[in-house]
Amino acid sequence: MKGRKKNDSLEKRAIQLQFLLTRFLCQICSIMLFRAISILFFLPFTLPLLGQNHWDNILPVKAENKTYLVFGENVNIRKDSSLKSEVIAKLQPGDPVKIIKQTNILLAQGLTKEYWYEIQTGDKKGFVWGALLADGATEIGGFQLLIRNPGANTKKIEFKLLKGGKLVSSLTLSPGPVANEDWKFTFYKGEVFSPNPGFLIGFRYLVYSEIEYGQQEETILRITENGKIGEFFSWNPGACDPPSCMDTWILFPGDILAKDPSIGRKEYKSQTNTILEITRSYDLDDESINEYSVSMKKWNGKKLQDIK
Repeated sequence: MKGRKKNDSLEKRAIQLQFLLTRFLCQICSIMLFRAISILFFLPFTLPLLGQNHWDNILPVKAENKTYLVFGENVNIRKDSSLKSEVIAKLQPGDPVKIIKQTNILLAQGLTKEYWYEIQTGDKKGFVWGALLADGATEIGGFQLLIRNPGANTKKIEFKLLKGGKLVSSLTLSPGPVANEDWKFTFYKGEVFSPNPGFLIGFRYLVYSEIEYGQQEETILRITENGKIGEFFSWNPGACDPPSCMDTWILFPGDILAKDPSIGRKEYKSQTNTILEITRSYDLDDESINEYSVSMKKWNGKKLQDIK
């Protein structure tokens, strides 16, 4: 009898343990199921956000009371801010217009999206789509250079070169998503190279970054005497993703970069027909990290070639 009671007691304990184990496993399964359902529910809402870039909604904007040059050809100036509105004037590349007021009406064509503007041209007032106007312009060597940013999402910059109001040549570059800031121009001497590559003009602009706000870049354009435009050289003046930072200097033939003990920099001298790019890499938190590197490109009369 005692043996039978002992066996009955062990069986009861085994049943109780099995019940508790089953209950515990059910709770675990319920928690995992709840988490899986939560992930499936919220995933469609989070994926579109993760797929967006921080520059997606940034549009090129023209400043009021400022004069811009027409970039497009046969640009219609309309009586109202609509493609169906009456045409009151037709303009060509290089024609000036003064921005009176930005409307709240947007027009999109492909990846390019801009506002309509009320403008004045001569004695006429009308409306034009902003994407038909140049965002920047300058003159060099008797040519007029027009620059247009078709929008950060296109990741392009467009150029037109005019002479006497006539289109001579055009160029499109793809540097990435470009901000629509005021272009900063630098004129370089082409005669320091042999043979002379022509007129050299650099312009700086901001390229948005996937991680940070963006970084400055400069593209130097080459314009020949007969008006052919092309890319000569591009470089990054510097960037910082703390604590890691980088500064860069370029030397054309005849240039000297002075010694600077405060940042551990020696003197650098340029070479014949060569562009030197000196880069300093350093760490804001660790002064022991301070390295310099040099890359060189040599002009062969047709293009710049890397020298290893």
